[in-house]
Amino acid sequence: MALPRARLFCFPYAGANAMVFRTWSAHLPPDVELVAAQLPGRGPRIREAPMTSMSPLVEALGQALAPSPIPFAMFGHSMGGLVAFALCHWLRARGFRAPMHLFISGRRAAQFSDSRPPTGELTDAHILSCIRGYGGTPASILAEPGLMKLLLPVFRADFEVLLSYRHVPAEPLDVPLTALGGTKDDTVQPAELEGWREQTKGPFALRILEGDHFFLHSAEAALLRVVGQAFEGI
Repeated sequence: MALPRARLFCFPYAGANAMVFRTWSAHLPPDVELVAAQLPGRGPRIREAPMTSMSPLVEALGQALAPSPIPFAMFGHSMGGLVAFALCHWLRARGFRAPMHLFISGRRAAQFSDSRPPTGELTDAHILSCIRGYGGTPASILAEPGLMKLLLPVFRADFEVLLSYRHVPAEPLDVPLTALGGTKDDTVQPAELEGWREQTKGPFALRILEGDHFFLHSAEAALLRVVGQAFEGI
């Protein structure tokens, strides 16, 4: 079986699994393969203990991804954007191929502290409050005890991953970087998205699309037109 021309590695937001990217392949060139990260504790890996720290999570993803035999881009939304950024530094430190493009969506630049940190004791009530604050999780799911019993440990683990991250100033990446935001996303300000410019020596672009924090779903077609441009001419 022939290798695809390129791959797009996608990293989901907190509490989500690979299925949030299930419709994306239809918007990509047919010879670009979409590979969505399925983290432990969700989907078919639900019986595995979720990871609770950024470093081992990035290490595991890096071992699975590298070395890539073909060109690839990375996309991460919210927590996934921070994971993708940390993974780029992991790849560079080990001399592996860098992504041809890095897309960071709905996440303030790494050098900024989180304006909505999931601080304090990660009780069920606190986690539910955080989930409601971000929106995106239907009220019908939040009101279903059986579903929340499955989801809360995943959110708790992902919040612990975010709390474990410590930004260490380093040489900017030599990777084209596009930051994406939503017009109605009150969790990330345009200036915080613009801050990603400092994290790369490559070309930088800032794109604002219609929608709230979960604009990657409501503006999916527009977002993937932006992402698809990275694969032109390779």
